[in-house]
Amino acid sequence: MNNVKDDLLETDVERLRKSRVIAVDTETAGLIPSRDRLYLMQICDNDGVIDIIQTARWENTPNLHLVLMDPAIIKVIQFAIMDCAFILKYMGILPENVYCTKIASKIARTYSSNHSLAGLIEDLLGITLDKKQQTTFWGKAQLTAEQINYASNDVKYLIEARNRLEIILAEKGLLSTGISYSELNKACQAFIPTLVHIWTNGWDFGKEEPQLIFGR
Repeated sequence: MNNVKDDLLETDVERLRKSRVIAVDTETAGLIPSRDRLYLMQICDNDGVIDIIQTARWENTPNLHLVLMDPAIIKVIQFAIMDCAFILKYMGILPENVYCTKIASKIARTYSSNHSLAGLIEDLLGITLDKKQQTTFWGKAQLTAEQINYASNDVKYLIEARNRLEIILAEKGLLSTGISYSELNKACQAFIPTLVHIWTNGWDFGKEEPQLIFGR
């Protein structure tokens, strides 16, 4: 059973630090941080243990803050720009050492135009995600079993997806300008904090397009 709580426990913090790589996702009321509420955050460690944080007072989550701000822990997030924008708005912090699977997918999977989480997981892992709960209301005091299962699946496969993407990037070698696919991905990942500030302050990245590395 996945743990739903209002903050991580101290034992959770130690477990996640030992994991060194974790997957993170959020559930919100919409896609605009200045307007929409942050309702839920899911975290999965390397062993598949999932913690679900549900609170209306994100500022009162000291242990969650510790994990998100720990530079020794890689946080794997699908479309990290949006999740980090909500975290910045509601927690007042920008997570350290973030890895966006959508950015990596657009650099690695140039053979595909589908860089959604469902498309990524199906292509790399052969697993079909059920997205029926995607537009459900996450502000309920008691989440349904279907909601918890959906939220869990959004982080359950992200770490392995990152591993597969890293293999593809390494195998693709050098681009024509002399930089490797892996180096280009690292440079783009390092730009995420700047992109979060850009988006949060009113600039958009346009619609989903394969050639838009930082697009939705």
